[in-house]
Amino acid sequence: MPVFPSQEWMDDFCAKIEADPRSPAMAKALEGVYRFVVEPHGALHDRHAYEISIVADGDGTRVAPQPVSADPPRLTITASYLRWVQMLRGELDIPVAVMLRRIKVSGDLSGVMGNMSDARPLLDALSAVDSTFLQ
Repeated sequence: MPVFPSQEWMDDFCAKIEADPRSPAMAKALEGVYRFVVEPHGALHDRHAYEISIVADGDGTRVAPQPVSADPPRLTITASYLRWVQMLRGELDIPVAVMLRRIKVSGDLSGVMGNMSDARPLLDALSAVDSTFLQ
């Protein structure tokens, strides 16, 4: 099981999204670069940032990790390690957590919010990765 957060975890996360039969519709609606920021909390002492690229590829989807760049992504999701663990375990209502500012979301909010039903493969993949958490 990959440790969260790690590049191995991100690779597995991307593979889960690509394998979802709903991913082509997701890719068409949400194509772009997404940044995930994990702020230090508890056992995590350093800030981690990862980016994935979602591309509609004909009838399929390409979801791939990429190096964090200086260019602004389509959307950035920032939360403490504790909140990420809660999200991955399915213990956190993400829309409520965003409204309560437990999770910070910035970028193309209107474009993504208008396509939330298409985002299910991405959200489902968060809890689909068998994860090991820091103690």
